[in-house]
Amino acid sequence: MKKSIVINEKPHKDLRNLSEEFNRPIGKFTEDMILFFKKTGQDPALINDKTPSQMIKVIDRRIVGFFKTQESEILYPLQVSLSESIEQNTSFFKDLIQNLNSIFGRVKEKDIELKNDLLKISESLEQLNSKLR
Repeated sequence: MKKSIVINEKPHKDLRNLSEEFNRPIGKFTEDMILFFKKTGQDPALINDKTPSQMIKVIDRRIVGFFKTQESEILYPLQVSLSESIEQNTSFFKDLIQNLNSIFGRVKEKDIELKNDLLKISESLEQLNSKLR
């Protein structure tokens, strides 16, 4: 169902000129404007008094605010978490290296003991062999 909107003559003329400039019927152009303001969240009343450079400054402030929010809510906690994780991993790997060095040290000691035992057994076998001849 179509509805009518009552506006003053000057804005109506501007609307007609804009719709022609953008090559759309007035109704479609008005619908597109409504959708634009809905999606962007912009308030057309605030735009009237601002120059493009002032509007850019407003957008810049919004962007900077967005980045500061991201930094404080996401990036900084992520950095802290990452630092804690690195410290935990470093501690874990230091302990692991110490334990492995201890294990390898005991294996080396047992290896030396086994070699000595085998040498003694070999000497004993040679003595027995020489007695048997």
